[in-house]
Amino acid sequence: MSAAIHTLCWYLHNLALEKPCLPLFGDREGWLTAEQAEGFVETGAGLLYASGLRPGTLAVLPAGRTVNTVLALLCLQRIGAAAVLTDPREEPERALAACEPPLSVPVRLEAGGDVRRPVLLLTRAGDGAPLRLPLVSSGCTPAPPYDDPGAPAFYIFTSGSSGRKKAVILSQGNLVSNLLDSAPLGGYREDDIALGALPLDHVFGLALLTGAVVLRHRLYLTAASAPEDLLQIIAREKITRMNGVPSLYLAMAKRVWTDEARTLRVGYIGGASWTAEQFRHIESALGMTLVPVYGMSECIGISCASSRDPQEARMAGVGPFYPANQGKILREDGARALPGEEGEVCVRGPMRMLGYHDPEQTAQAIDGDGFLHTGDLGHVDGRGILHLTGRKKDIIIRNGVNLSPRRIEEALLAQPGVRAAAVVGLPDSECGERPWAAVVYAGSSLSRVMDGLSSRLPRNEVPEGVLRLDALPMTGSGKPDKQAVKELIRQWRKA
Repeated sequence: MSAAIHTLCWYLHNLALEKPCLPLFGDREGWLTAEQAEGFVETGAGLLYASGLRPGTLAVLPAGRTVNTVLALLCLQRIGAAAVLTDPREEPERALAACEPPLSVPVRLEAGGDVRRPVLLLTRAGDGAPLRLPLVSSGCTPAPPYDDPGAPAFYIFTSGSSGRKKAVILSQGNLVSNLLDSAPLGGYREDDIALGALPLDHVFGLALLTGAVVLRHRLYLTAASAPEDLLQIIAREKITRMNGVPSLYLAMAKRVWTDEARTLRVGYIGGASWTAEQFRHIESALGMTLVPVYGMSECIGISCASSRDPQEARMAGVGPFYPANQGKILREDGARALPGEEGEVCVRGPMRMLGYHDPEQTAQAIDGDGFLHTGDLGHVDGRGILHLTGRKKDIIIRNGVNLSPRRIEEALLAQPGVRAAAVVGLPDSECGERPWAAVVYAGSSLSRVMDGLSSRLPRNEVPEGVLRLDALPMTGSGKPDKQAVKELIRQWRKA
């Protein structure tokens, strides 16, 4: 990747100069042009700077999917402050307390008003009522220029497999690098209208926002999550691209009745496994091209397929490592794996996080050569395509044999009627651990599912039991919540 890396507001400024009338950010309140958005950001940045915020200041920002939240986020980036992004449904104090170690943030920023009269609400620790800063005010002294894309800019929280969350620190450069590197792969066009239906406090949604600014396309933000609501928005706003997890695409494909989604051209898919049948069904039902991606909070983009590849190549894995990344697969003995050999996925490059809030956690995750040890297991085939096989921490050890939950989940998803599946290991006094499963199943009898598994899996990989649910519990980023699944299965076993 040879393109220079700049701050988000550098890209916004140049877009506003070259395409001032481009509708850039929209929600149910209306659209803002690039010129309007930059004007509000410049005003807000000046007000925040005059209020005492400086480069490096941490500010909590509940990350609602609205235009005004985007403006607040960009105001912080314009002055070099770091946005600590939290789920808007959760009290920020609770999110900070759940972090390991707890995170102390002196400033809270909220977005108010409507799309034409945005307002920033600034509260300092220990103060009473928030300071109201209308972005339509005039006469404010501009904030000093800021151009450090490598500084801490975003704090986002991992979903936390242990119940305690980690605060991941990302720079603007991390996000910009991801978009510049994925631009030739993702099928982007400047006339794209992207659907911002993913949480902005998660990396998948944050990357979509960055793409609008850096790659110059429109972004429509919505808090809607029901598939039928999203399909209506796609039809009304003529949405052409989106990011999503397999369960979201499958739910939309199930509910689409007419040509309402036919404006969709392309979409990134990631976050969970899918079958070839599901992949083909989504593309056929929604009339779009799916581009598999693999990334995480700690490294925004790790691998990516190409929208230009044929369907069979795209759905074979999660694509090659991004051109800007260096990736390797490490066997358990620390040696590099050969093509086809399983090991831990490790990656370094400009998309890798700066680190965790806790330096000790950073030292454990990033080795002396700068490689992030992802905790994910996989292999690279002879064509350079990365295939994921599971998580190191999720591996089920039965009688000393490692079992892959992902492999068992894929076998479950291949059974007729199984819409979603999650496999976990539970302690067992005889063999250490045994696999158990939870499924969303549209059939009449789970015994058919178990019979089908016996022909696809060896006996020790067949789940001891399968719990039927109406829906899998999910994390905020749309992935199955394995800790919640374990608890549901424990309760089911007791009952």
